Amino acid sequence: MSSSVFENVLVMYARQFPIRRGKLPVIDCLWRTALSGRCTRRVATLKHGGFKMSCDLNEMLQRQFYFFGTYFLEEDILGCWQAMAKGTKVVLDVGANAGIYSLAALASQRDAIVHAFEPTPEIAARLRATAKLNSLKNLYVHEVAVLRDDAQATLRRFRGELGNNEGMNFVVKGIGNSDTERVKTVSLDRFCQDHSIDQVDLLKLDVQGQEYSALKGAEHLVRAGRIGTIFMELNWAGSTGTTCAATESIQFLAHADYLFSRPGKRLNWEKAGDWLHGVSDIVARRARA
Repeated sequence: MSSSVFENVLVMYARQFPIRRGKLPVIDCLWRTALSGRCTRRVATLKHGGFKMSCDLNEMLQRQFYFFGTYFLEEDILGCWQAMAKGTKVVLDVGANAGIYSLAALASQRDAIVHAFEPTPEIAARLRATAKLNSLKNLYVHEVAVLRDDAQATLRRFRGELGNNEGMNFVVKGIGNSDTERVKTVSLDRFCQDHSIDQVDLLKLDVQGQEYSALKGAEHLVRAGRIGTIFMELNWAGSTGTTCAATESIQFLAHADYLFSRPGKRLNWEKAGDWLHGVSDIVARRARA
């Protein structure tokens, strides 16, 4: 599908205009006008390695991939992740969604082995198609959820308050009744054992509140010091002092001698403390002996 001059201008604006503030609302306001009723299917050229990705501009995340060439809302975190991926051999992308973190890692280290875990069937299928489109034979897509145990869970579909965010699906333990959508679950300890993985250099956890469960499923790896750097989304409880996935995850990693930093161009490693409360994304690495 050919693009209009206005559409090309919007892409140039999104990628090259130096002032970041206000960019996303401009794109969200004008993209339909730029398409003038034409098909919303496009192929994005990503900033990460120049990889290609088929996109439907009706979807919020895919629209950002097309116009910005990246996930605009997490661009700084992605930059930090891509820098940390250099020199890695094994990368695990847990809660991969469209796979932008997997692709960013491979853009930095083309010969890394990347395992992407995504339980939603159609999203996993799109990621497999992206891997095929870019001939990424060392990107392996696993249509499973990562939790504490090898079992089954219920997939809950959620598209955000506006109904346009395809990246908000989540899993809950248990299989419910016969009408529930079930997905297979796997623990990282078992997965790495089955795939003869001795060391995980880089791990991303973004599983909508199930981060602690996923970490408990990697307890042997974590306590043995076999997971190097962890990027993790923190889901805090609404009230201070309430036990939640974020506090449990931080405590678990702190007891395994991990230090923490906010993601950014410069990482400032610190012990766990009150400074972490309310931080939405963190990087953790095991303290050097």
